[in-house]
Amino acid sequence: MRDYIVTETEVSGRRFLCAALYEDQKLAALKIRPRGEESSVGQIRTGYVSDRVRNIGGAFVTSGKEKYFLPDYRPEKTDPGHVVFTVTKDALGNKSPVGSTAVEIPGRYAVMRSGSGGIRYSKKLTAEEKRVLGKWLGETGLSSMNLLVRTNARRADKASFLAEVNEIAGRLTEVLRKAETAENGAVLYAPAPFYAEMLQDLYQLPDRILTDLPFVLNVFREADAGERVSFYENRTLTLAELYGLPHDLEKLCGRAAWLKCGAYLVIEKTEAFVSIDVNSGKCDKGRIPEETYRKINLEAAEEVVRQVMLRNLSGMILVDFINLSNRDHREELVNVMKKLVRRDHLHMDVIDLTPLGIMEIVRQKGEKSLEEIIKNSFT
Repeated sequence: MRDYIVTETEVSGRRFLCAALYEDQKLAALKIRPRGEESSVGQIRTGYVSDRVRNIGGAFVTSGKEKYFLPDYRPEKTDPGHVVFTVTKDALGNKSPVGSTAVEIPGRYAVMRSGSGGIRYSKKLTAEEKRVLGKWLGETGLSSMNLLVRTNARRADKASFLAEVNEIAGRLTEVLRKAETAENGAVLYAPAPFYAEMLQDLYQLPDRILTDLPFVLNVFREADAGERVSFYENRTLTLAELYGLPHDLEKLCGRAAWLKCGAYLVIEKTEAFVSIDVNSGKCDKGRIPEETYRKINLEAAEEVVRQVMLRNLSGMILVDFINLSNRDHREELVNVMKKLVRRDHLHMDVIDLTPLGIMEIVRQKGEKSLEEIIKNSFT
């Protein structure tokens, strides 16, 4: 059973709005926001160039009361007084929020960007899936537009896929039309709330969608989520308590993550990379230690991917598995990990194992990590 819940819970005395996917009562996906604070990522805004960064390229653009850094900004001979951009990262500490001159509208099955660029496909789609989707797109007359077809498109029927592509193309056209006359600081497009976008990003729709928040229920009803949506009412047990979300959050804020076999992971985030150490812990080595290490590593691999996604860790991730002296076990572990990372909606890539047995993984930077969201809400 796959249950998607949207609720509130408390962390260290602060209220957070949470969206969580539970698969057979185990937490599989998570996003949280401080109550009353919404991310600006995905907004399309107007602004003006206030500072050019000549040594590294890009420019700072002032939009409203905020300055955004646009690393991909390439000025003409004379900087325009008007810039249209998409917010890609929220402010973090002393770092300014980041934007991109690539103006885009996302959908469940595709992302439409301004300018030309043709059709690109998710690497996770098969050659046959790309062929079928490309044939459908050939009927739209949009083949010259800048379109990225997402992995979710593999479960779309033709009518739904083409309807969405035409819809987001129309939205983008309208945004660019408004941009021509909009004042500086205008928000031309704002994405759906994060809990609606997370639902949209799931590769497989949940069996049930539950919330105990009336305003969330209204959002899902307007989005036509169908019969899956239910309102939870219970005066003795909150929705978060029913699923054990407070306990799950507490564990995700800690350094250790335990495995069923008795082994555990130690997760450390540094400035340069994320370190994950696999420890045998209370696991009995048995008669054949080599086979025990193999089983621990395979279970640990699945939990590493789960923890990286739930904590939203990114950048360089180094995993120190147990005793990788057996060549066959090393190859098996790499192949298993490469399959596991495909579950992630962000790009996660297994590079290889170093001579010292450290697995190198790189994950695309998305929004703030869980730790950053929780810590920054108290600063």
